[in-house]
Amino acid sequence: MTKRFETITLKHSEMIEENGEFKQVFVNEQKLPATITNYSMHLGEKLGLIKSSNITDLADLDAVFRSALDPEANREEALKGVDTTKYLKVIYLSIMGVNPGLDLTYEQFTHLYHEDIPTTIETYGALVLATMPVDQNAFADAFKETTKKK
Repeated sequence: MTKRFETITLKHSEMIEENGEFKQVFVNEQKLPATITNYSMHLGEKLGLIKSSNITDLADLDAVFRSALDPEANREEALKGVDTTKYLKVIYLSIMGVNPGLDLTYEQFTHLYHEDIPTTIETYGALVLATMPVDQNAFADAFKETTKKK
């Protein structure tokens, strides 16, 4: 079985003034592969970013998964328990797991990762699901449909 990788884009954010208005622009974009590995789980536990190196501790997206797989589910209710800090930690660790020589602290990562909440949840879900025997394409399609604004 081939390991599935996600592509994570890190970039610097700058504020510029244009016609009297401030505008955010991104520079120095860097694309990195990411996947959950034994090393990323070990590193997360060692750095105190996750409680244990048990993959099941990461899979707490039950409400979001149910919402994504069932279009009739209450989207707002499903997103109440979203812990974006935890998701960011796992995304960071997934980058470090396949790029162990990368000089990037978690704090630096949070300055360079600029995705919105639905994209962060989707990336986290894809990373966790890649460790489990689940049809990821069906989940991703259902999740995208669930997070569309009505």
